Amino acid sequence: MYNSSYSNQQCETIKHEDNFQLMKMLFPVHLYQGVCYESTLENRPIVQIKVSQAFKYTTEIELKYIFKFGMSEKIIMRSYEDALVAEIVYCTDFQQFIRLLGPRICPKVHLKTRSALNIFLHKLLNFLLKSGYNHNHWSLLSSNQSSK
Repeated sequence: MYNSSYSNQQCETIKHEDNFQLMKMLFPVHLYQGVCYESTLENRPIVQIKVSQAFKYTTEIELKYIFKFGMSEKIIMRSYEDALVAEIVYCTDFQQFIRLLGPRICPKVHLKTRSALNIFLHKLLNFLLKSGYNHNHWSLLSSNQSSK
């Protein structure tokens, strides 16, 4: 079980670094662009991830839950390998809209939204690790099997 001992609720930089480490503990060691992975834990909801973009120092990952009755909205995360930090890009259409507005939105709203999203990412990654998900419990899906 993972216990986050070096995160600080008041310091966003530590949160971003902590999120990067949590992602490394949770996701498969080797991630390839366009490839879908599904969690293989029994008696747990299926978590599906897909690398939507991969560059030398930046990787964008989509995460969603797969249930018998449907699936959750996808969460878009980005990790920066050179800086060893990770952040959530967006997880709802509203947050995507705020991000796309960029300089046209009040900087305080933008900052509060990014901060809230990264606290949410931190809690989600911790929850998944504490629930038994880790980098050893993933299987590859072919592109035609992945849920759209």
